[in-house]
Amino acid sequence: MTRAHEDLAIEKLVAGGEGLARLEAGPDGRREAVFIPFTLPGERVRVELAPRARGRRTAQVLEVLQPSPDRIAAGCEYFGRCGGCQLQHATAARQLELKREILIETLRRTGGVQWQGDLPVHAAEPWGYRNRIRVQAVPGVGVGYYEHASRRVLPIRHCPIASPALNAGLESLAAAPPDARQEIELSVDNQDQGLDTDAPLVFTVGDFRYRVSPGAFFQVNRFLAGELVRAVTEGCSGGRAVDLFSGVGLFALPLSEHFDQVEAVEPNAVAVEDLRANAADRPIAVAAESALGHLRQRQPFPVDLMIADPPRAGLGPELVRAILAAAPRRLHLVSCDPATLGRDLQLLLAGGYQLARLDLFDLFPQTAHIETVARLTCAKVVV
Repeated sequence: MTRAHEDLAIEKLVAGGEGLARLEAGPDGRREAVFIPFTLPGERVRVELAPRARGRRTAQVLEVLQPSPDRIAAGCEYFGRCGGCQLQHATAARQLELKREILIETLRRTGGVQWQGDLPVHAAEPWGYRNRIRVQAVPGVGVGYYEHASRRVLPIRHCPIASPALNAGLESLAAAPPDARQEIELSVDNQDQGLDTDAPLVFTVGDFRYRVSPGAFFQVNRFLAGELVRAVTEGCSGGRAVDLFSGVGLFALPLSEHFDQVEAVEPNAVAVEDLRANAADRPIAVAAESALGHLRQRQPFPVDLMIADPPRAGLGPELVRAILAAAPRRLHLVSCDPATLGRDLQLLLAGGYQLARLDLFDLFPQTAHIETVARLTCAKVVV
């Protein structure tokens, strides 16, 4: 019978930011894995074990017995209770190292991808970077985020990873008790302007301006969007590019400077209207439909470059098959989940593509989220 309290050694961090430790071997000789948040590799911690749930054992730290030299005091008083951040207890440099290790291991584990090349890590300001937050307003509780591993709302008055203007708005909300439960989104542009308007925001990224209406997606890191665009589009030109999950045109606009024709594919109606406005007078054909639907019915024009920036679920087998059928010479994936990226890469590599480059973007410092740009080339084409 396992004791409720255990002293455990943290082996490594896994996807999601939890530390992995193992219990002593049981009667069957197996050492059960335990996943422990707010820990770091090399630490020894005293924990309280939670009951096994869905075949997984977790634990809560009671005391850090041997701290990592990379452990620091968190920069937010709500850290550990708020569900938004997972890594504030590590230095900014160590966070980047951990994310690099997690990405490489997750790609190997979920997709059999053995990446041994360079892995540039792109990072900017670790605080005040978010241009959008979503909070819960609950009568009798206040305004805040969900607690860690819970649907309870934790009242807050500030958020150090949000921009200064968003924090001013959050302070105003916290000062006025809500009279009805609602979810409230606060947004600014990448110049930290526009908080108090319901009109579309205008983001400037490099030489391009983007109209972004409420309900349309745009990258939330106000410092790294330009660098992300360069990593995805730089050095590419040709006759035709296809931009799947185009949103308001973050990649489509710069592509239109270097390709004769761009197909920008986006199903969200609000984003499509912004995309059409942003793409006016450019060689961009807007397709208001799903990525899979578009690829299944499009004319088989040769594709020099295809970009896909899917949601967390990734491409999936059906869309991968459609991409393979379109046979773009180059394929650039933007992924916010290393696990689904590994699965998609496994299918693409089996379908005749080669992984030419990986870039890691720390778009969400202090959290365990990892953004990756994977550049692939068709193995049958000499580039």
